[in-house]
Amino acid sequence: MAFRKRAPVELPEKPRLLVMETGLIGELLVITPLLRAIGKARPEADVTVMVRPGSAPVLVGSPYVKKLLPLVGRERKGFVGVMRLASWIRSRDFDAVLVLHTSFRSALIALMGAAPVRAGLSCEGRGFLLTHKRARDRTAYEVDEHLAVLELLGVPPAGPELEIFLTDDERRSARELVGALPEHGRLVGLHPGASREIRRWPVRLFVELAGRLELEAGVTPVFFLGPREEDLARAVSELREWDGAAPLVVRSPGNVRILAAAFELMEAVVTNSAGPMHVAAAVGAPGVFIHGPTPVARWHPPGAAFIPVYADGLDCRPCDASTCAQDRLLCMVNVTVDRVFEAVCGLLDAGARGDRGSRGDDAQGGHEDRDASPEGQKVTPA
Repeated sequence: MAFRKRAPVELPEKPRLLVMETGLIGELLVITPLLRAIGKARPEADVTVMVRPGSAPVLVGSPYVKKLLPLVGRERKGFVGVMRLASWIRSRDFDAVLVLHTSFRSALIALMGAAPVRAGLSCEGRGFLLTHKRARDRTAYEVDEHLAVLELLGVPPAGPELEIFLTDDERRSARELVGALPEHGRLVGLHPGASREIRRWPVRLFVELAGRLELEAGVTPVFFLGPREEDLARAVSELREWDGAAPLVVRSPGNVRILAAAFELMEAVVTNSAGPMHVAAAVGAPGVFIHGPTPVARWHPPGAAFIPVYADGLDCRPCDASTCAQDRLLCMVNVTVDRVFEAVCGLLDAGARGDRGSRGDDAQGGHEDRDASPEGQKVTPA
């Protein structure tokens, strides 16, 4: 659908901007190019980002974000939550709201908050709630969609790269976490987790891949699992024990920022198309990313160091379903260990790892409110 083109917004000298993205970790990292573009073009802007509390840490330390607004339970549910957030937006007198989360609810909150400019993608029947909009292109890279929305405000892009700003302390913690590993070979990180089962390559295939990387590529595989993924950690250990081989190295970073710092230490990483994929991209770690139902073009980070692997010849993929309609997960089980192994070896042979630092500069500073936040960045309750 084509929309009548509107002139770019004339923002004031020191604009107050609200960015709404209350998705998971990967979805929040995907907005970092937009935040950088604002910071480069309008460094005087006062930028607040509305986030899901569990995702907020990936923006801690960003020089482009003045405040974080983590939504607690009462603000994320029901009409009362809509009213509370709309009232908060009205009280802050924002010049513009970037409604990046594509829900109808997010656009409704911006409208009821009386924001004079509400820019976002027209989807989910919410176009009439926005003052500046673009039709959603489900074949486009999500970062490009966000940057196209930002251009409606007259702000040019500043590159598509994701970034996260880590501290020296976090990097030290990551080195301690990885700990004393065998000195032979290089390190390859494996993260079999994902928020939904439909996006997980079977853990038995991850374990098989680890064995081949050890025996045939001469590298040390390191499994990384989150604090809520104890079941996957047990499965890794049990499958390895059943195979009669020595135990694999399994580490639990505890939080996403330590995971990012640990990925910096890897020669390559293998993840599903989920939050850890975007974390790896944000620190520039070469990766092989396994896509199941998700559209590769929409979520896969661009660049020769990031290799997508997915099942060919399936009529049912891509899809946006939360569970497999066929109950067989063919889009995952049809991805062979051979293909993933060859892709990892290709990265290792090419020496794709260049700069070992994260794309963002170090973030240093103190602590404030609910999250550890560098000085100058506030965590604001609604």
